[in-house]
Amino acid sequence: MIKAVIIEDEPLTANRLKRLIGKVREDIEIVALLQTVKETLEWLTSNDEPDLYFMDIQLSDGLSFDIFSAFKITKPVIFTTAYDEYAIKAFKANGIDYLLKPIALDDIEKSLARYRQYHPVSPVPDIEDILRKVSQKQPVYKANFLVEWRDQLLSVPETDIAYFHLSNKITYLVTADKKFVISSTLDYLEKEINPHLFIRINRQLIISRKCIKNIHVYFGNRLKLYLFPAPEEEVIVSRERVSEIKIWLDS
Repeated sequence: MIKAVIIEDEPLTANRLKRLIGKVREDIEIVALLQTVKETLEWLTSNDEPDLYFMDIQLSDGLSFDIFSAFKITKPVIFTTAYDEYAIKAFKANGIDYLLKPIALDDIEKSLARYRQYHPVSPVPDIEDILRKVSQKQPVYKANFLVEWRDQLLSVPETDIAYFHLSNKITYLVTADKKFVISSTLDYLEKEINPHLFIRINRQLIISRKCIKNIHVYFGNRLKLYLFPAPEEEVIVSRERVSEIKIWLDS
C-alpha cells in the first residue's frame, strides 16, 4: 500500500482530490489531509515520511516550498497548482509532475500512471529555480466585471465590490447599493481576483476589505463579521479560517 498525504488549504478541494485518487488507484492510502505549512511540518516531525506527496503551492500561511526549507523531503512530490504556463514550464524544467487546477480525473490517471511506471517525480525540486521562473510574470487580476442591469451592460470596478455571495446556486456581485447576478462560480472568482483585496471566508462568501464594519470574537474560537451592506445571514468565520483571516487583515 502506497501511503500519501494531501497538502491543500481548501478542504473541499482536498476531499475531492482524495476521492479522485481513490477512483484511480485503490493501492494509495491517504494518511493525512494537511492545510498549512505549519501543520505539515508538525505532522512530518511526528510521523514516518509518506511515499508520495500531493502539494498545493499556495497555502494559507505561505508557499508549500517553505516545507522544503525546514524538512528534508526525500519522496516524490506531485504539485497541484492554479498557476499559469510560466510556472508549468518551471516545473517541467525541474522534472516535477503537476496537476493543473481544476483537477480532472484523467489528469490524475496520467500522473499516477507515470509515477507507477517510471517514478519521474523529482523528490528534491530546485525550489529557487521554480520561484525565479514563476516571478518572471506577475499575476494579472481581474479589475472590472461586466454585468447586466435592467436593459444595460455595466462595468463594475473591483473597488466598488463589497462581496460575492452564493445563494441557492446563484452567484451575486454585491456593491454598496446594488446586487447583480453573475455567471462565475466562487471557485473561479477566487483565481481571478486580487487576493490582497478579497478573501473567501466560507462556501457562500468572498468579501472585500472595505465591506467589513466590525469583527467580533465569537464562541468556539470563531469570528463574527458585520458587513456593509449586510447579508441576510450571519457571517461566521470557522475556526479553521480564523488564522488565515487574521493574516490577511494584517497584510
